[in-house]
Amino acid sequence: MPQSADRHEIRIRITGTNNPDQDVEDLKAWLEREPWLDRRRHDWLLRPRPQDESDDGPGDMAVGVDDLILVIVGAVAAEMTKSLTIALQEWLRRRREERDTGERPAVAVGSGDGDLRALGDAGPGAVAPEHPDPGSPADGSGRTAGD
Repeated sequence: MPQSADRHEIRIRITGTNNPDQDVEDLKAWLEREPWLDRRRHDWLLRPRPQDESDDGPGDMAVGVDDLILVIVGAVAAEMTKSLTIALQEWLRRRREERDTGERPAVAVGSGDGDLRALGDAGPGAVAPEHPDPGSPADGSGRTAGD
């Protein structure tokens, strides 16, 4: 679907998790609570990932998983883009805190069918920061993997 002056698509891709379908639903519910989104006409779409792109997650679990598309109707200001970035960063921070051993949750964002940029990274092709597995000595939480 082409973008127009009053219709903008933002592609959101979740990678590195054991249950990407559930993560897409959780992220959608998280964003629906945002007041800046509630004030705008919007819709959600699921769009298949291009065949040549795959997930680096556990066992390539993202095969067949769709990207989440946020469709905004009306003018898209820099303020909204900033608000979306903040909301995605917070969701990702919480998701990483609750992750299972071996998961490396990451979120990438882009416009419609354009290139995606990993959230919090300097640019295309950047790698998501390493976070130690829960319960590992590097985790520093004092928890064990069985907690």
